[in-house]
Amino acid sequence: MNTIFKCDVLEGFKKLDNDSVDLIVTSPPYNIGLSYDSWNDNLEWSAYLDWCDKWLTECYRVLKPDGRIAINHYINLHTKNKTSEFPLMDIRNIQRDIGFNVYKLIIWDDPNMKKLCAFGSFNSASAPHIQTPFEGILISYKKVWKKLKAGKSTMESKEFINLVSGKWKIQPETKGKTIANFPVDLPKSCIQLLTYENDVVLDPFMGSGTTAIACIQTNRQYIGFEISENYYKVSLDRIKELEEKRQSSANLINNQFIIF
Repeated sequence: MNTIFKCDVLEGFKKLDNDSVDLIVTSPPYNIGLSYDSWNDNLEWSAYLDWCDKWLTECYRVLKPDGRIAINHYINLHTKNKTSEFPLMDIRNIQRDIGFNVYKLIIWDDPNMKKLCAFGSFNSASAPHIQTPFEGILISYKKVWKKLKAGKSTMESKEFINLVSGKWKIQPETKGKTIANFPVDLPKSCIQLLTYENDVVLDPFMGSGTTAIACIQTNRQYIGFEISENYYKVSLDRIKELEEKRQSSANLINNQFIIF
C-alpha cells in the first residue's frame, strides 16, 4: 500500500486484486482538449465513453463488496464538435450497466467558473451563452451501501453535517502543480465521509498526488496510477515534503515534552 505506480490506468489495474479497495476517488481527464504530455484529451465523445467503460469496469472488479466510488467531473460541457454533453450522466449510465448501484450526486461551486465573462449575445435573446458554474461528484457503490465492518471515522459533527448536505463549497486549487488542478479538500471530503481510518483508497488518475496527500492527512492507505513522468515525479516530491513536515512537527512536539 501507499504506492503510486507510473503506468497507464488499465495497466495499473492489473496490479490489484479483486475486492481489495475500500474507496475509489478520482477526477479523470475531462476530454476538453487540455495539453497533457501523455494523454490525448481530445477524443471523439463516443471513444471517450468507451475508454471510461473500460476503467470503470476495472473499478468495479477491485472494489470490496461494500466499496464506494466518487467521481468528480463536469455536469455539462461542450465538446470540440460544439455538442453539449453531460459527462456525469453518461458515467452514471455506464456504471449502472456495469453493475454499480448509483447513490447520489454532490455538487460543488467553482468560483473560477463564475468569473468567466462569456455572455454570447449580450443582453439579447439571439444566442446567449449560459454558464454551468458547478462540478459534480457522483457517488456509487458495488454491492451494499452499509459498511460491513466497524471502523473509526475521523469527522467532527459539524463537518459531517456539511458533507451530507449534498452541496459543497470547495475552493479550487490556485497554486496547483498540473494544468488540471484538483483541490485537496475534494478528495479529503470524500475520504472523510466514505471511509474509516486505515481504509484503502485508490485514485486511478493520481496527477500531482493530491489524493495521496489527502490520505496521509486522514490516516488512510493510498494507491495511485499516473501515466505522466512529470506528474509522477511531482506527486512523489509532494508526498516526501509532507512526510518531512509531519516528522519535523513530531520531533518538535517530542522535544517540548522532554524540555517540560
